[in-house]
Amino acid sequence: MITIAAALASSAFAHTAFTLVSSEKKTIKEADIATFEKSRTVGTVEGANLRFTTNNIRLIVLTGPEDDMLSYRIQGVRNPNLVVPAGATLRILFINIDVDMRHDIRFGHVAGEFTATPEIQGTAGSAKVNSRGSSDLIEAEDLVIKATENGAYKYFCSVRSHANGGMWGNIFVGIKPGSNVKMSERSEHVHSPDEEKDDHAHPAPAASPTPAKKPDEHQHEPAQPDHTGHSMPAEPTEAATEHKHGEASTGHKMSSSINIGEPMSREGSGTAWVPDSSPTYAYTKMYADGSMLMLHGTAFLRYTSIGSNRDVSVAGKGSRSRFDAPSMFMAMYTKPVGENSQIGLRAMVSADPLIERGYGYPLLYQSGELYRGEPIHDRQHPHDFVSELAATYSYKFDDKNSIFVYAGLPGEPALGPPMFLHRLSGMNNPDAPIGHHWQDATHITYGVITAGFTHDKFKFEASAFNGTEPDDNRWAFDPPKPNSFSGRFSFNPTKELSFQISHGYLKHPERSEPELKVLRRTTASAIFNKSFSSERNWSNALVWGRNSSDQGNSNSFLFESNYEFDKNAVFGRFEQVQKNAHELVLDEPHPEGNLWVGAYSIGYLRDVVKDRGIDVGIGGMATFNTNPSSISSVYGGTTHAGWQFFVRLRPSRIK
Repeated sequence: MITIAAALASSAFAHTAFTLVSSEKKTIKEADIATFEKSRTVGTVEGANLRFTTNNIRLIVLTGPEDDMLSYRIQGVRNPNLVVPAGATLRILFINIDVDMRHDIRFGHVAGEFTATPEIQGTAGSAKVNSRGSSDLIEAEDLVIKATENGAYKYFCSVRSHANGGMWGNIFVGIKPGSNVKMSERSEHVHSPDEEKDDHAHPAPAASPTPAKKPDEHQHEPAQPDHTGHSMPAEPTEAATEHKHGEASTGHKMSSSINIGEPMSREGSGTAWVPDSSPTYAYTKMYADGSMLMLHGTAFLRYTSIGSNRDVSVAGKGSRSRFDAPSMFMAMYTKPVGENSQIGLRAMVSADPLIERGYGYPLLYQSGELYRGEPIHDRQHPHDFVSELAATYSYKFDDKNSIFVYAGLPGEPALGPPMFLHRLSGMNNPDAPIGHHWQDATHITYGVITAGFTHDKFKFEASAFNGTEPDDNRWAFDPPKPNSFSGRFSFNPTKELSFQISHGYLKHPERSEPELKVLRRTTASAIFNKSFSSERNWSNALVWGRNSSDQGNSNSFLFESNYEFDKNAVFGRFEQVQKNAHELVLDEPHPEGNLWVGAYSIGYLRDVVKDRGIDVGIGGMATFNTNPSSISSVYGGTTHAGWQFFVRLRPSRIK
């Protein structure tokens, strides 16, 4: 756990790629611009690229002419790709020649396409410089900005609707731009009534201001208050383009670690998809050769207690309450191998074997797997220390069509929705779903090969895998036995929606049920994610899973939701699952057939540390459980209440 927390904390301040050293406002005459241009550092123009080899660079940046207002001009080039050495110092004179609009220029890591109100926290740049109007005098600002981290970033205007209208460009620090760099497009700008509002409730911090002044303090007026008196960020207009978390700062899509033809924003667990609008909580590092490293994970330090009167121990271990720490840590690495192909590596580990031990944590009605040869009931089993170790190869034919191969030991086959640890709707919930073995339990499979084809918003994939659950030695690797297979169809019709339907044939799936030879599992899910801003996101998942065997059919239903706003999160999960007496480990005599059990949870979390590389939240959750009266003698009634308090650790959101 300490190792995981330290790894997450190491990403602190990782995305402050530019430091504002100094800033000075100026007023100049139009005739002076030609004189200033003579003092600039002359870069080499290579198509859309403006390349510099010196580390001390003088730039004269003008706003665009009247027929192209939403643009910059640098050395006469419209929104060029600036290519500068590592550690370069940019001395920028920013001049606003526009007659009716204020503008600024900001430098930083901007993930995804621009919204109407781009986030400026963590960027460095000028204040909003007023338009010249009919005056002969022009306002300007002289800046000194230091590049502190290699990578692909953006410069842009943060005035409402300007960046997503085309007023942005790419800047490459210490790396070379690729051949498919996306450039801003020219557009006709229509003034909106709220354009001149300040869209940011918080000023962007100056990373290292000079002692004599604090250059960024002057650049933002207060945000517009709502009727409650709270500062509210402005809502995006219809002109806003979608905001995707998984794109490189160049503006072109950061590829998924699974498939070069898919955006990172779609990547869930294994090869599953989530909505394109889903944010990512991770640390990313880009390298000069186009490689990428991403680290993410979650850990909960908590005390949990469940209801009922049942003895929930297994092999003499475990009670209905305990201190524990469910956790997951993941690393992903991708490397291009040519213009249209990529290899990827993924590893996921968990401290569960060390902290949860073999008997896991109390969770009413949970079932599946063994501990010391005995079936686990009313407890969540620990995950294996190595929960995924996989490699991928992918190739794209064009922007819409691509193929991939995924192989893991262990890995996750194409069966079910993204597993619960990777669904944003369940991100703040420390518990596993009680329908886990009806929906996404195959996420740890010792031996899997998946092949897939993606066409734009559609994906078809098939897997051959080991359908038997891992054994109770959580530290070792099980032998791969590709005895099962599955297929899945995924569809992301819009940036907010993701659908999947899948079916699998599992051979000898449960070690606790040796008499169960074959299980057929069918799942369907719909995930909805709405990103209102960098501080507000609402994610929901609706999942159905069905297990069919010669013993009959059983169903599970799940709905979960997670709404995050500012430093707060409200979340919940509602489940109904059919389980038989064998799955609940009921002694004879026991009821025949399936029994409907339910779990209904609601929780709240408050981040006490946020956007510092690691987010630390304090939260709690209450759970209400129901079971039929036919087993009330076992559980001490038909309704039960549980609760927990926890501290959640995770990387900060990529913005």
